[in-house]
Amino acid sequence: MTFPPSGPQVREPLNAEAIAACAVSLADAGGLETVSMRRIADSLGVSAMALYRHVESREALLLAMASRVGRRSALLPEPPATWQEMLRHLALAQWDSFTRHPWLLQIVLGPSRLLDMAPTSGLEQLLRALHDAGLAEDECFDSVMGVSAAVIGASSLALAANPGPGRHHPTRPNAVVPLDAGDGAPAGTLAARFRERGITIDASRQSLDFAVDTILRGLQARISDNVRTQHPTSG
Repeated sequence: MTFPPSGPQVREPLNAEAIAACAVSLADAGGLETVSMRRIADSLGVSAMALYRHVESREALLLAMASRVGRRSALLPEPPATWQEMLRHLALAQWDSFTRHPWLLQIVLGPSRLLDMAPTSGLEQLLRALHDAGLAEDECFDSVMGVSAAVIGASSLALAANPGPGRHHPTRPNAVVPLDAGDGAPAGTLAARFRERGITIDASRQSLDFAVDTILRGLQARISDNVRTQHPTSG
């Protein structure tokens, strides 16, 4: 027969990382609205005031949660990697982060800011690769923003229509419906089949893959045009 060890139990040290980890678990289970200093303190067996010695505010807590997810998501691949590989990896890593942690969208799209979760060194590597390939500076910025916008849009649609633990509450049924109820599409038309497909996680991922592929092909065409403009052939 075995007995539990006697004496006081050893508690894990309280620090910002432990607090962020607990907050992420709470948000994954019930959404961002379930995360509070009091609930975190109860989960960790400490007082709420003890948390403020490590995390000074709710805003700091939200950023720590996003940082924890970002570090575990590897938003950009290890070098060497082509600009195509980096942009595709960025898109899929963002999608995975948003669909695994739907509350993250509410932090990334904060008031008056877009939270950049990519590490600065990786972002610089990606932008430099795009610039070296032949894109102008603003075109490099637009490339990253365009891919991120596609991910945010696809993720928002998928999560709004398919609620689950920690996900946004749905704003409409899992279907594409016309604004005017009397403006139904005739059966068998492309418009009708488009609406019948509805919005699912798998369909949204398919749409994202198509969008990213299209963006990459468009960027390659723009690079080729830029190179021809800068180095016109004679004859």
